[in-house]
Amino acid sequence: MTRCEKEQTRARAEMDFEHTHANPNHDDVKSLVNELNFALSKITMDSGEGSFSSENFNPALDGCIVVYCNSTAVACGIFRHHTSTVCELKRMYSNLPSAGSYLLKQLEASAISKGYQSAILSTRRVNTQAVNFYIKNAYRESEAYGKYVGLEKSICFRKTLSN
Repeated sequence: MTRCEKEQTRARAEMDFEHTHANPNHDDVKSLVNELNFALSKITMDSGEGSFSSENFNPALDGCIVVYCNSTAVACGIFRHHTSTVCELKRMYSNLPSAGSYLLKQLEASAISKGYQSAILSTRRVNTQAVNFYIKNAYRESEAYGKYVGLEKSICFRKTLSN
């Protein structure tokens, strides 16, 4: 497949995306998070599982989205309450490159609808694909927060959300 054909395929797939709001215990979320855990273990030697507990998910303050392409779950992500105006993005994963940007837009829109004005997140510096993805999507490096303070292996990002 030529580069042009790949781009056309990717553009068509983007048009076929659908999403649903879910609970972190939804089967599609759990399956995608298992893929995420495996991928992160290969990149960082840590699955990141300890950074999010589904028991703490509060649907009134938090959000979880699953993205589908042709009825197949291809991406998921969660945001959770950090402060009254700031949410934290967690467990974002896509196994289809163009689905990640779609997912991020949906998470941000959902966060805005819940009154959040900014989003923060942390990832490992060694995970250059994630770092570059967030920079490409207007996230800027920010001061470390919470358990990430003093962890040189982590990089924190922030973005002001807007409609």
